[in-house]
Amino acid sequence: MKNKQTKNAFVAGLLYLVLIIVGMYGFVYALPQIKIEGDIITTMSNIAKSESLFRLGIFSILLMNVVSIILALYLYKLLSPIHKGMTMFMLSFLLVGAGISMLNEMNHFAVLIINRTNTIEQAQSLTSLFIDMQKYGSHIAVIFWGLWLFPLGMLVFKLTTRISKIIGIMLIIAGIGYVLDSFILFLKPNLWTQTLSDFTFIGELLFTLWLLFKSKDIEQLVININKKENN
Repeated sequence: MKNKQTKNAFVAGLLYLVLIIVGMYGFVYALPQIKIEGDIITTMSNIAKSESLFRLGIFSILLMNVVSIILALYLYKLLSPIHKGMTMFMLSFLLVGAGISMLNEMNHFAVLIINRTNTIEQAQSLTSLFIDMQKYGSHIAVIFWGLWLFPLGMLVFKLTTRISKIIGIMLIIAGIGYVLDSFILFLKPNLWTQTLSDFTFIGELLFTLWLLFKSKDIEQLVININKKENN
């Protein structure tokens, strides 16, 4: 298990880094340039002018979810010696969230079709509908993106070093941020425009760097915990 777990930790770190970069491209750069909140006419104009950017945004979200599935599998291999049941919860939550998110991108593809096959009045109405559906659908996925961080955070916390405890707690805080973002949107959509996860996601970034630069240390910690569990 020794060298294998080092590899699992390092690959998981690389995948998490790719996930963050690709996800930020789609959610922070590409799609916000196209979709203007509350202005469907400008949004439709942006889609017509920059359809390739809109498609790249959709593709980046799909790619992010594929990467997240592979990431979860590597984390499962890395952390299952600590607690198999908890890693199963982690994997299951992530798989559900990724599946919902990928299916939800059908709403974006529907917007592309609508803007080619309908009159202006019909296109405005239907574009607004499908963009709203995509927004709420993505936040259903966000619930699971938050939930998977709870068992992940607890597994990292179990490694019992100071840094692992800090990162474990921060991963759980990140999960709380995602879940609360969705609940606020569903229950109080006009409460505020900023999202909590803009501030709480730092735990995921720290975890990524820890996997990349401390993969050998993590391997040894997992081995030590596994030995304790088996004694």
